[in-house]
Formats: sequence, structure tokens, C-alpha cells
Amino acid sequence: MKRTLKLSVLLMVFWFNSASAIDPCYCHGYAGPGGPCYDGPGGAAYDGPGGAAYDGPGGACYDGPGGNEYGGPGGQAYDGPGGPRYSGPGGPAYDGPGGPCYSGPGGPCYSGPGGTGSNCPSVCR
Repeated sequence: MKRTLKLSVLLMVFWFNSASAIDPCYCHGYAGPGGPCYDGPGGAAYDGPGGAAYDGPGGACYDGPGGNEYGGPGGQAYDGPGGPRYSGPGGPAYDGPGGPCYSGPGGPCYSGPGGTGSNCPSVCR
């Protein structure tokens, strides 16, 4: 009985930790009340002031200069040559055969028959 209880608690801790590990700026999942992508006040993907997905200055999803989602040269979301989200050959977000974001059979982002896509790097959004 104690072992079952310990296992149940462990599974619940794992479940809650994995459920809270979302990217609020690019959330994929249930967006209704209580869901991991709910964007209403108090939701994990709320984009208003103070929310995890706030896209105004200082927010996690701000795409202006200095923001986490800034796509200009030098920005964390820059997808040009040499950038952290460059999807051309050899880039960290390359989605062609052999690339880290390849979604064809055998690729890390493949979610078809026999694949889960669970090894897909976060840069592949």
C-alpha cells in the first residue's frame, strides 16, 4: 500500500511538472479554461500585462529589440544565416533530411506512424 502511494505521488509530481513545461509564446494544446494553453486571465498562456505570454516591452514574448522573440540580427529569434533559428542547410532549425528539425520518417520531429516527434528541438517550432 505504501509503495503504491509513493508511486502515485511520484507520477503526479511528474505529470504536473511536464504539464507546466510549455512555451507560452508558441503554445500547442488545449486552450480552454484549465488547459495548458488557456490565454484568459490567470491562464498559463495569458498574454496580458503580467501574463507568461505577455508580448509588450519586458514580456517573455516581446518581439521588439532586446526581447526574447526579437527576430532581427543578434536577436534570439533571428532566422537569418548564423542565427539561432536559421532553417537553411546546416542551421540549427534545418528541416531537410538529416537536419535537427526534419519531420520526415526517421527524423526527430516525425510524428507519423511509429514516431512521436518527442525528440524535436524547441527551435523547430
